[in-house]
Amino acid sequence: MSPEGGSKHILMVDDDPNIRRFLAESLRLHGYEVHSFEDAEAALLELDNHDFDLALLDILLPGTNGLQLCRKLRSLPKTKELPVIMMTAFYKQTDHIRDAREQYGATDYLLKPFPLKTLHEKIDALIGAPTVASDTERLTIEGKLSETGLPRILHNLYSLRATGLLHLEHNDVKKVVYIRNGYPIFARSNLVREFLGQILVRTGHLSDEELKESLQVAKEKGQRHGMALIEMGLLTPHQLNDVLRNQVLEKLLGTFAWPEGCYRFMQAREFKQGITSIDLSPANLILQGLRDYASREQVLKILEPHLDSYLQQAENPLYRFQEIQLSASEERILASCQGNTTLQDVLKRHLLSRKEAEPLLATLLSTGILVARTEPATAPDESCCDEAEDLRTRRETFLKDYAWMMEQDYFTLLGVSESDPRDQVRKSYYSLVKKYHPDRFFEQDVLLDLRDKVNALFQRISDAHETLSDETSKARYIGDRKGGAARSTTNLETILKAETAFQKGMVLFRVKKYNEAQKTFAEALELSPNEAEYLMYQAWSAYKANSSSTEVVINTRKKLIRATELSPKLSLAHLYLGYLSKDEGNEKEAQRRFERAILCNPNCTEALREIRLMSMRKEKAEKKKKGLFGKMFS
Repeated sequence: MSPEGGSKHILMVDDDPNIRRFLAESLRLHGYEVHSFEDAEAALLELDNHDFDLALLDILLPGTNGLQLCRKLRSLPKTKELPVIMMTAFYKQTDHIRDAREQYGATDYLLKPFPLKTLHEKIDALIGAPTVASDTERLTIEGKLSETGLPRILHNLYSLRATGLLHLEHNDVKKVVYIRNGYPIFARSNLVREFLGQILVRTGHLSDEELKESLQVAKEKGQRHGMALIEMGLLTPHQLNDVLRNQVLEKLLGTFAWPEGCYRFMQAREFKQGITSIDLSPANLILQGLRDYASREQVLKILEPHLDSYLQQAENPLYRFQEIQLSASEERILASCQGNTTLQDVLKRHLLSRKEAEPLLATLLSTGILVARTEPATAPDESCCDEAEDLRTRRETFLKDYAWMMEQDYFTLLGVSESDPRDQVRKSYYSLVKKYHPDRFFEQDVLLDLRDKVNALFQRISDAHETLSDETSKARYIGDRKGGAARSTTNLETILKAETAFQKGMVLFRVKKYNEAQKTFAEALELSPNEAEYLMYQAWSAYKANSSSTEVVINTRKKLIRATELSPKLSLAHLYLGYLSKDEGNEKEAQRRFERAILCNPNCTEALREIRLMSMRKEKAEKKKKGLFGKMFS
């Protein structure tokens, strides 16, 4: 072990070189010294050179696997008491983690994908926080695309739930991809042909003359180009929204065609509001990139190491339930991968559709939806039957589930008792993951306004699992509850009462009985205090009932801002904030809010009308100013 006050040393073994680099750099910045290896044999040789404080081992390693390596460490006097954390992407293995602990001596485990914060917390809990950590350095990983392809990089970032900027460079072309919680959401490019105006001309939305004129208008008014196009009547809000999304996609997908280049990922906390975010999972993005942009040589480079491996659908629901849209024939190819057929044989079965099968299988392997095994499965995997469950949950049913589940304590949420073992907690957690994980839940016909609620619910489910799986955290949580923390009494009746009060308030709001409406909205809000819509309508009704009161105006602004925090895409909240700024004479802020409302909802005609009126007033003022100036010198 490391001497008191010295650096803490971690032995890490994982056969994925990019994951090793991410984890090693993250732990280094956290204050640990990391010695990383791709196989057990190399790691064992290092034991003679260093004393380690903890071992971090992937279960699926070539040759001697992680469990066997853990057993070997337990047999050596030097590492007999060494804390060992196992990492795995396989659900069934973690379902029997108790046996792994008893048979192999593992101390704890991490189920991939996991956020880096969780890794740090587990290590800190086992060996103590490091003595020195960097407060200023940000996690930065860089390399060559010829060594680590873009599909693998995107999947690694998804696996680590990373947030930051992925810089890509090929010859003179530079692009920056915004990653939030593992999802690519935005991209910038220095390619002129990928600028908004150039795309609009290329797609026939604008002529060269209209492009030139609109850029001049945007420059004179200090506007975004898109808003200038809307004001000039050259684009509708819907068209702008579609074009901006396609622009981001074109920038992203074009990088899949690069045979080589450099990448650099820089970790960040968050991005500024207002960027055009694409709603496309990493798996869907990789499939589209490999299918439509990458060369066949690039696709085969991904497949070649696995030609003799047996393909099986992932047992880990966090990988298997990633959102990916497949055609009927692609679904059949995926369904044929049951662990008893090699990749080479699957491709032979689909010779006539090889152009479709190759990028599909490369995507499924890159994203962990399929795993490559050296041995065939002993029996067909029945876990894929879960895929047949109906994922398109009705909106009303989900809202009732959400409202009830968010109010429950962790035990009630997971459906376990204080005396239940960790295995039961884990089983209950995975049953909820199958239904409520964002990757599994979202489909094309699900309303986008549920996204924030789905993410919030999944976060609460994950927090409950993390807390109740650790004995210390569980005891602390029980103590807090017994120490006076109120237990929720929310039930279905309460939820329905809140919705009934809200609907009654909407009837009053539409007939402009604002004072009565705000009281009814307040009733709904009292029953369900974190509903953004309830908060927004209560605040705006109170303002409409008494807009002359300074105190009411201040409270209305605070509540509307809070509503946008609870639901960032709530367009009406941005619209109402715009109205407030307009009434106060702050046209710049009003315009910003109206533009935000349109970006959130292209159908927000009120915001569009306000922007056009503001533009007309500015033009009128400019003409009047020029007229007075002309008279002075006439």
